[in-house]
Amino acid sequence: MIPPNPKFGWAFASTLLLMPLLAAALPEDRSQPIQLEASRGQIDQKTGVSIYEGNVVISQGSMRLTADAATIHIKNGGFQRMEATGKPVTLRYRPTTDKPEIQGTSPRVEYDVMSAKVIMSGGARLTQGQDVFTGDRVEYDLKGDVVRARSAGKQSRIQFTIQPRTGESPARKP
Repeated sequence: MIPPNPKFGWAFASTLLLMPLLAAALPEDRSQPIQLEASRGQIDQKTGVSIYEGNVVISQGSMRLTADAATIHIKNGGFQRMEATGKPVTLRYRPTTDKPEIQGTSPRVEYDVMSAKVIMSGGARLTQGQDVFTGDRVEYDLKGDVVRARSAGKQSRIQFTIQPRTGESPARKP
């Protein structure tokens, strides 16, 4: 596995933090309200589980997630975890004003606050500028700042494409 570009890894993590925990968001994003739209929803105040279905859209500032369905778990008034599914789930996010927008797609996205992990599964694709990262399962450990990816099996592989940055000199030929 090729180690991920640290710049892309941070952007990847930032993309997937879907609630006000966005540490590297545009400054104005953190003060924006979280908006959620869906065709139907159910909130169980006893269990703290809310389920939203049908053209689900979650947005906060520059961050936008779309899914067919999303389940959000709240405990003691705090966001615990979220699962979103779709054909596909899409993510769009601008981490800072000087970096390109990040776009991602995956059939399933899970985010767990306690373990500080984000998992995209079923075939994930993330793009920032011209950099592209794909794999069947992509896990980002926010505490350790580690990206792990794996393929679906022996015949499948992860792929990571990093374009040369402007101003970097090309490698010398022997």
